[in-house]
Amino acid sequence: MNEKDRRLAEFCKRRGVDGVWLKRRTNVAWITDGADVHVDASSSTGVGSVVWTPKKKIVLCDNIEDRRLREEEFGEEWSFDVGKWWESTVAPKGKFATDFPDDVFADLRASLTDLELQRIRAVGRATADALEKVMKSIRPGQTEHEVAGALVGDLRKQGFQVPVMLVASDDRISKYRHPIPVSKQISRTVMVAACPRQHGLIVAVTRLVHFGKKLPAELRRKHDAVCRVDAAFHAATAPGQRWSDILAVGRQVYRETGFADEWTLHHQGGPMGYEGRDYKATPSEKRRVVENQAVGWNPSITGTKSEDTILSSGEVITSMKNWPMCGTRPDILCRG
Repeated sequence: MNEKDRRLAEFCKRRGVDGVWLKRRTNVAWITDGADVHVDASSSTGVGSVVWTPKKKIVLCDNIEDRRLREEEFGEEWSFDVGKWWESTVAPKGKFATDFPDDVFADLRASLTDLELQRIRAVGRATADALEKVMKSIRPGQTEHEVAGALVGDLRKQGFQVPVMLVASDDRISKYRHPIPVSKQISRTVMVAACPRQHGLIVAVTRLVHFGKKLPAELRRKHDAVCRVDAAFHAATAPGQRWSDILAVGRQVYRETGFADEWTLHHQGGPMGYEGRDYKATPSEKRRVVENQAVGWNPSITGTKSEDTILSSGEVITSMKNWPMCGTRPDILCRG
């Protein structure tokens, strides 16, 4: 019995259930170490689900998906129950816990295995390298769509999906916290945020570029402040710490830097791995950080943001090889 089987067996014992029926793409990827059951990238569920019990592992799918899932996604330890495409999936008999519509398995996924740590570090490295290359190639006059296309194209060539791709330039950075790219041409400043995924594991990272020899004074003040907040989040993140307490540390730095209410305008991040965020750190979130957990903090102050993916040990897995720093956090790259 491997580590994930052990976690599920204990879960089933606590819950008094015969097994689990996993429908979410994230949980299917987790239990199988990377099986991809998506066709429609916008859907949280996939074209196959899995039934797990202490004695059997079964993939439920229809005859359209059967062959590819057998040959490319699932190993020999999984058996298949295949239905007709025009028929509804038959629920397993017995008492089963499931993850849809509510996902109750985030805590089981939280501590990454050795294989997952190896993989998420590789995702972080490839993402950072691709984003650094794209950010340093941007020129005024390009559109936000062109920037997004360059980054997504580079990552897709390496086998990554990019479920979150945000680009904002100039006034759009201050106006929108979640700026999907548009046809606007870039003038002075551009922010790019991406969440690439491979083997089911996802990282999050944001960087900004300004065209000019130095930042405007107000943007300099704001970015210094947001970097202080982010550094405080990183320093407070450690196994055993409550997410609400870490959030409180960051909120204190928001106050100290003169931006007390900015934390209310966007979530600050939280645990991640197979989801962009498993859940968000809130003032009432009393769960605790665990060993080998992926974490994405993303504090923002109107007009700027700081974001990387770290492990609960403090290791930053999306750090860039040649990027200016503001203390311990990435600065805005000025290109005169």
